Amino acid sequence: MTVQELQQLFYLNKLIEHERERLEDLRSALSLQSPMLTDMPKAPGVRDKIGELVPAIVDQEAEIARSLRAYQETRDRLLNYIHRVPNARIKMIMMLRFIDQKSWQEVADAIGGRETEYSVKHACYRYVESAYSV
Repeated sequence: MTVQELQQLFYLNKLIEHERERLEDLRSALSLQSPMLTDMPKAPGVRDKIGELVPAIVDQEAEIARSLRAYQETRDRLLNYIHRVPNARIKMIMMLRFIDQKSWQEVADAIGGRETEYSVKHACYRYVESAYSV
């Protein structure tokens, strides 16, 4: 597994956040619409904004569901890979960084001892590079 593959969970999480924000924007645009009740004929160019927003909301909800499935599949694949790592220190570094999504400094603090941001990052990358090159 490459570093890019290990980082996919982070990007999927960001994508899901973005998709949820977009869904909230669509829902708020829908709630701002008030129906105009009149017997007057509609002028040309008048659009049914509610009729346009509801399908967009449904599509966005489906997109979020797809992204959540991809997130879960990726998380399961990463956990499977990390659990096979024989070195407990590297395993913990990977769990904290790629599953728990902590910064390198937070990982170093959690590991404790004389660990630094630099040392945990490079230990992880050295392991991935050596395992990937085999």
